[in-house]
Amino acid sequence: MTIEKLQEITAAMLKQDINRVTMNNAVSQALIGLRFYDDPIFGIADADDPLFQTLRKPGIVGPGALLPEDILPAAKSVISWFLPFTAEVRRGNRESMTQPNDAWRQARIEGQDTNFAVGDAVCHALEAEGFIAVQVSNSGKFKMLAPFCSNWSERHVAYIAGLGTFGLSKGLITERGMAGRFGSVVTEAALRPTRRAYKTPFEYCIMCGACAKNCPGFAIDPLKGVSEGKDHIACKSFLQTTEETQRCGEGERFRYGCGKCQVNVPCESRNPSGLR
Repeated sequence: MTIEKLQEITAAMLKQDINRVTMNNAVSQALIGLRFYDDPIFGIADADDPLFQTLRKPGIVGPGALLPEDILPAAKSVISWFLPFTAEVRRGNRESMTQPNDAWRQARIEGQDTNFAVGDAVCHALEAEGFIAVQVSNSGKFKMLAPFCSNWSERHVAYIAGLGTFGLSKGLITERGMAGRFGSVVTEAALRPTRRAYKTPFEYCIMCGACAKNCPGFAIDPLKGVSEGKDHIACKSFLQTTEETQRCGEGERFRYGCGKCQVNVPCESRNPSGLR
């Protein structure tokens, strides 16, 4: 299995209805057919990469962070991916910088179903080659350790797998920006690791402060520095105000979202570090 093969498999899957707003789940008729994601980018980490051990340090994830071997005792590789939101989803969320629009809400909620489907497709492809594979965030292994902290952090895994570095808003900046979703699979297949093109956790953030200016919940403070500049409690408090008042669509879900720190910023859809 190679990154090129994974991209081929998922690109085909993302042309299907699983990557679109459908008549059954649409918040409004105008959104039917909206694509959530462009094609993903992939990174691969060695399951024995020492950076996984560093996630157990206080202030990173913590002692409860899972190692790949906790998922699969014979783990050899961790496959991570980033699904960039389409230009239409991102453009919709720039229309108002105080509230998310319906396209962004649907991309957050139904788009996560798509993200899980990508993980299923990756697992099935590996299993077809005779390897066990587990999509951690969609398995019984995943759990929250505390508010804002889970035992498997998709962003930290993506950092280890070479996909990007953290920004002031605590999102991960990839070569395709930060507006999108991450996922990962642990497998017994020994795959070639992706070379990390960076040396430090915040290398791609240019500390421009645009995400702080955009934040309607006043949850980001550049003066506190890139590692301490995000107030998760303030972020969550605002996020709760965006939840729909009525259930609608397939499954009668409540939808919510914000993402203002991910749009109308230099890192929305690219790595801005070259702008320095």
